[in-house]
Amino acid sequence: MWMYDLAREQAPTLEHLRRFCDLTLESGYNALGLYLEHRFAYPSTPWAHGQGCLQPEVAKQIQREYPELKIVPFVNLLGHFEGMLYTEHGKRFREEVFQGMQACPSNPEFVDLARGIIDDTIAAFDSDIIHIGGDETWQLGKCSRCAPLEGGDGGDWKALLYGRHFGPLSQHVVDKGRRPAVWGDMFLEHPSALESLPKETLIFDWQYFKSPLETSRSFQGRGFEVVCCPTLHTYNSVWLHLPQSEENVRGAAQAAAEIGAYGVCVTTWECGLMGNYETLFPAIEFGGKLLAAVATESFPTEADPSALRFEPNDQLSEADLKEDLDVLSSLPGSLSATIVATALEGQRSLRVQREEDLWQVRTVLTGVPRGHMPLEVAQGVARRLLFLANIDPMQAHGDVQGQIRGTYKGRPYSIALRASGELRRVPEIVLDTGGEPEITLLATYADASPWAQLMGVELQQVGGPFAFSGNRSSLKVRLLLQANPFLAWLHHGKELSGVAGDRALAILDQAIQVAPNSAYRGLSEFVKGAVEFVRYAEEARQAYANALPGVATASLAPCRQILENMEKTAKATQLTIGGSLADIERCRIAKEHVERVIKRIKEYGDGSLGYLPAFEVITHPRFVPHDQAAWWLINRWAAE
Repeated sequence: MWMYDLAREQAPTLEHLRRFCDLTLESGYNALGLYLEHRFAYPSTPWAHGQGCLQPEVAKQIQREYPELKIVPFVNLLGHFEGMLYTEHGKRFREEVFQGMQACPSNPEFVDLARGIIDDTIAAFDSDIIHIGGDETWQLGKCSRCAPLEGGDGGDWKALLYGRHFGPLSQHVVDKGRRPAVWGDMFLEHPSALESLPKETLIFDWQYFKSPLETSRSFQGRGFEVVCCPTLHTYNSVWLHLPQSEENVRGAAQAAAEIGAYGVCVTTWECGLMGNYETLFPAIEFGGKLLAAVATESFPTEADPSALRFEPNDQLSEADLKEDLDVLSSLPGSLSATIVATALEGQRSLRVQREEDLWQVRTVLTGVPRGHMPLEVAQGVARRLLFLANIDPMQAHGDVQGQIRGTYKGRPYSIALRASGELRRVPEIVLDTGGEPEITLLATYADASPWAQLMGVELQQVGGPFAFSGNRSSLKVRLLLQANPFLAWLHHGKELSGVAGDRALAILDQAIQVAPNSAYRGLSEFVKGAVEFVRYAEEARQAYANALPGVATASLAPCRQILENMEKTAKATQLTIGGSLADIERCRIAKEHVERVIKRIKEYGDGSLGYLPAFEVITHPRFVPHDQAAWWLINRWAAE
C-alpha cells in the first residue's frame, strides 16, 4: 500500500479521492492508507471538524465505488494529536500547556475519547486493519498525572505508561473484530511495552534513512507481524529528494521480501507548505510497480557458506567442483544458466543446467542495483569462474573477467564479474539487462523526467537549504510557517545571495521551462520565488544599514508580488488536487507582514526613534517602537 497524508491540511473532494484510488490501482497497489488525524469528521469530535475534512459518508462512498481496493484508516491516539489539542475543547486532553503534540495517556477523558475515535473509524471503514498511531510520543511523563509513575516497577516507567495506553486500545480493536496496527518507533525506544500488545497487532516499522531489515526482524522475533515502511522524501525537501527516496523504497521492498514481512507501506508526508500531490503521482506509481516486481521474484534461502569457500591452497577436482555446483543448484528458482569464464591465457567453459534463479545475483557489492544473493554465494561463484579458467584466485594477475548469462521472465540479462590481482572478495558484480530496463524512480516520470532531474537531483546538489537532511525544509518552514517570511532571509540570506542562490535560480529557471504542466511549473515557481524573496530582503537590509530607507522599501516591493503569486499557486493546488487551505492564508499573512515592514521602514528607517532598530528586529512581527532593548525577545520565557 501507499499512504496519503490528509492530516497535513489536505482537503480532497470525492473527485480528488477517485483520482487517488485510480492511481493506486493502476500502480499495482492493493491498498490505500488514509492518514487522518484530525482531518476526519469523527462523530465523537464535533468540535474539531475543520473546513474540508473528510466526511464519513464520503469515505463510505469511495469504498462502495472501489470494492477491490482496501482503504486503511490511520488515526493517531497519543502523539500527533495536535489538531485536536489546539482547539478550545481539545486542549483539556494535552500533556503540556501550549507545547508539543501529545495528549495525556493518564487522562481518563482522553482514553474514553480515543476509544470513541476507534469506534467511529470502525463504523466508517471496512478495512480489517485499523491503525491507531503511536509514533513520536516524546512528551511521555511530562504532566503531573503521568510523572508519579517514574521509577515504577523498577524498570522502564515510560514503557509502562506507553504500554498501559496502547495495549487496551489495541485489544479494543481486536474485540471489535478488526486488526490493530501501530507505528514501531516508540517500541524500539521502549521494547518492554510490546508485552502489553495483543499478538494480532501489526507493527509498522518506519525507517526512512536505512533498511528496516534489522528492526523488522527484531519485531518478528517478539512474535509480531511487520509492515516495512519507507518514505518518499517530501517533508525534508522543497519538492522530493529522488535518489534517497528510490533507495529507501527499494531497500524496504527487498527487506520485506527477504524476511517475509506482512507487507510494505510507502509513506508520503506533509504536502502542506506548497507541496502538490499531483507532482508525486509518478513517484507513487514507481513504488507500486517496484513492490509488484519484487513480490514476484524468488529469493534464495540460506546457503551453507562453508560449501562455497575456496581456500588459498585448495586443489579442487572435477568432483569437488560438481559438488559445489550442486549446492548452488539446490537454491530455489527456475532458470537454466550458462557459466563462462575467460582469462588472459587460455579459456574453459562449463555449461551448467540447474534450477536456480540467478536474477538474485544483484548484490550489495556495487550498490547498483541491489539484491539478495548471500555474499558468500557471490564470492563462491566468482571463484568458480576463475577455477574454470585455470586461474588460482589468490595468484591472479591482470584483468580477469567472468560472466553469467540467462533469461528471467523473458528478459535476457548478463551478470559480469571482474577482478584484478588478489581475490579475497569479489570487487565488482554488475548487472546488465539486455531487455526491459530495471524500474527506476526517474524513468517513471517519463516526459517529466527532465523536470524531475532538475528539481529532485540537481537542486539537492546546490546544498544549503536544498541539501538532503532529516529535517523539514528550512526554506519553506521559515518562509511561511511562522508568520514572518523574513526568517528565511535571517537564516539563508547570505548563502542564497551568493553562488548557491545563483545556481539554484539557474536550475529553477530550467525547471520552469521544461515543466510538463501547471502543477509542476507552479511548484518550481514557488521555490524560485522563495529564493528571490530572500535575495530581495538581503538587498533591503544592505540599503537599510546604509541609511537608505527609500532604496530598502523599493527592494522589498517585489516581494509583495512574489507572495501574491504563491497565493495563486496555493489556490490552484487546492482546487486541482485538494491541497492545503492553510497555505492560501499563509501567503496572505506573509504579504501583509511585508506591507507592515515596508511601512515601518518608511516611518523609522530614518532614525526618527533616536536609534536604528536592527533589520531583523524591525522585520519581526513583535517589533514595538521605543522598545530599544527588544524585551519581547530578551524575556522570551514569557511566550512559553
